[in-house]
This record gives sequence, C-alpha cells and structure tokens, in this order.
Amino acid sequence: MVPKVVILAGGEGKRMGGHKPFAPYGYSTLIEATMARLKPQTREIVINAGAPGTPLALSLSCLNARLIFDELTGLGPLSGVLSALDMAKTDGDTSVITSPCDMPHLPVDMVTQLLAAAPADVVYFKGARDYPLCALWQISLAAALRDALKKAEGGLAVMRFLATLKTECIDVSDDAAFTNINHPPLAPG
Repeated sequence: MVPKVVILAGGEGKRMGGHKPFAPYGYSTLIEATMARLKPQTREIVINAGAPGTPLALSLSCLNARLIFDELTGLGPLSGVLSALDMAKTDGDTSVITSPCDMPHLPVDMVTQLLAAAPADVVYFKGARDYPLCALWQISLAAALRDALKKAEGGLAVMRFLATLKTECIDVSDDAAFTNINHPPLAPG
C-alpha cells in the first residue's frame, strides 16, 4: 500500500516573512502547488501544521486535508517528522513519506522512486546537496527520534539524526526539481 504523504508546513518561515505555506506561487500558493504535485502520487495528503492553536494552523485548516500537530514544538522539522511517524503508527501504517511545503517542482514520480529504493530506516534524495525531508521514513524510528529530540537543545539537525540510522539515497539527476522557495518573489520593477 502506498504510504501517506505528510507535507511539513509548521515552520516559522522567517526568511519568507512568516506563513510560508501561503506565500504566492504562480496562480496559487506554495503549499497548494506542492499539494497538487503530490496528490496524484499518494492515497492521502496530510499537513503537519506545527504547534496547535497557531494562526498558521487555522489557515492550513482550509486546505481540505487532515492536519496533524507537533507534540514537541520549536525543535525544527524533525518535530514534524515525529508527528508524521506517530500518525502513521496510529493509522496502522508501517511507513510515511514527508515533503517540505516549499518544493513545488518535486518529481512526478517521487513516491514511486522512494518505494522502489532498497529498504532502509530512511530513504531520501541526494543530488548536488541532500534532500532529507523528501523521504520515506519507517515508523519503527519514532521512539529513537522522540528520544533524540528530547535530548537536543533548540532542535536537532536532520542530517545529524540520519547519521545514526541505516539510510538509502536516491541519486537526483535534476536538482531543480528539489528547489525550495525560501524568499518572497521579487516585485516587478
């Protein structure tokens, strides 16, 4: 069975001036463009909204997707991954796929590539750089990730956590597909 895809949208988006998921992109927003890219690839898209009760969470609730919230907040994107793992376990799944909300050009076969890779704790993409949040995560990692986050002060670097696991990398031939939008568009001038 194809795992759910959890779009990580709970970050502060400081470089975008806040509310990154709703930054304009094309004729919609970053998160809507990312959702449109991933929807045909999965049975369900779920949105990680970060901390519960924030204005961002309220805005995300209008996107017609299930929202999940972080138990451990303010610790970076791995808090969202932990929430995705916990949700997948509760739902009876064995794995979950994650994607940032700011990558609207992901490969149209991203999920297929992740599922076809050799088994590992985490499968992710690697090109000119690593794309560790575009990944397939086994739910068996939840306890180790929770412990690592609780021990980390101020957050845990994704690659530092992955260094403790069995990982598999998928070679990227087109790094442009993994471009993340971190700055607001320039006004025409």
